[in-house]
Amino acid sequence: MAKKESLTQEKFDERVAQLATQRETLLALIRPLSHTMRSWKPNDSQWNIHEILLHLGSSECAFVSRLGTYIAAPSEVTLMRFLAQSRETVLARLGELDADERNQEFADGWTAVRVLNELLSHEQAHIAQIEATIAQWRLHFLARLAAERATLFTMLLGLSEAQLTSAEPEPGWTIKDLLAHIAFWDGFHTNRMQLVADGRIHEIMEIGDDADMDAFNAKLLADNKTIPLEQVLAMLQKERSGLKQLLNRLSDAQLQNQIRLPWGWRTHLRVWARWRYQHDMAHAQQIQAWREAQPREAKRHIGPKAVLRALLRTCRQEFVTLLPLLPESEWGSRPVCGVWTMKDLVGHVTAWADVGGVAVAQALAGETPNLPPIADFEQWNLDQAAQRAETPWPTIWEAYEASYQTLLSGLDALSDEALAAEFTAPWGPPINLYRWLTIWPLHEREHAVDVRHALNLTRWPKPLREHPQANS
Repeated sequence: MAKKESLTQEKFDERVAQLATQRETLLALIRPLSHTMRSWKPNDSQWNIHEILLHLGSSECAFVSRLGTYIAAPSEVTLMRFLAQSRETVLARLGELDADERNQEFADGWTAVRVLNELLSHEQAHIAQIEATIAQWRLHFLARLAAERATLFTMLLGLSEAQLTSAEPEPGWTIKDLLAHIAFWDGFHTNRMQLVADGRIHEIMEIGDDADMDAFNAKLLADNKTIPLEQVLAMLQKERSGLKQLLNRLSDAQLQNQIRLPWGWRTHLRVWARWRYQHDMAHAQQIQAWREAQPREAKRHIGPKAVLRALLRTCRQEFVTLLPLLPESEWGSRPVCGVWTMKDLVGHVTAWADVGGVAVAQALAGETPNLPPIADFEQWNLDQAAQRAETPWPTIWEAYEASYQTLLSGLDALSDEALAAEFTAPWGPPINLYRWLTIWPLHEREHAVDVRHALNLTRWPKPLREHPQANS
């Protein structure tokens, strides 16, 4: 039998010092966090940081109550005060123990040594949980950023270049104008975040009040009026790419720490980052409202290739950024779409993209696409899944990336005339290659919804938790 550890005054003081050091680690982690961040969680079944800290303070009192005297948790005033009072109460009770009581065995085998060990290990476990929650916020943010950008480009689908450059979802602002506006503000906030990261926060200039902002946007609108649509689309992708690159360089602490701007305002980089997807969402809703007022035939044009290219890229990003929300060890085991795992689902998306690629290859060879009919989708899916059942993940992923490149390079090589040419789809009706190439990114969007549902992301907005309606 192992010898029971004796708790001398010296060892007692060492453990109390460890508690103090570990508590400072916890406080340093949570002090910079905003109330919004402390309340954040991806779904209603997971504790947020505020709930973790309340549990931690209450549990400390419960642990020390094992030593013969019940200790009630303090009444919560503020979270930080609650943590301080619970720790003070715990240390006060431990300090009351005399030499004999420190080594006494209370009910159920509890001793002062065991309580001190539990206090340390329990807090350590929740520090790790809080760190994981903060890291999780970044992954969910990147997934939301990609989802809202894909939604924005979906709103452009089926619109002609004339519509994109002349229709006004907001008086005086064409769709192209709105896209240029979005691109500018992406770059603006990326530059601001870079100044903070470089220690040059004093160089950040204040824009002013709402009237100043309106004047600023009006000047921006006038400056961007003559920029061609394709250049605006390139600006959108360039500025978003720059934002993501900067975010990859920022640590979680840099994203979450409070900053003070030269004119006195306080904020967090995570707030500026979150504004980017909120900005996409707001203008996507503007365009959607305009679309809904248009007749069906006005939304069935063969649009610019640059829009379709961007749609392929953004929908792929929307799907790919969901993978890190699931532990890699579960990609081949946890269902994310019915009984299908992530591995199955990626294989399924690839199988259908390959069908799309066959028609593209035939068109590039100068042929009218002619694919075997697919009468029973469910059976076709089951047959394809069975063929991939034993395929390892690296092979599945390689095929997934290759199918995307085939569609993207095929689009680049197809002429506008080829995109307008019609052929018979494997499921019957005639279709042109432009609409054919919209099927595969929208298919990926549908399954992004399935993954979000499987991950129980109940706090995402409803349009991203339900299958999108076709923009027809």
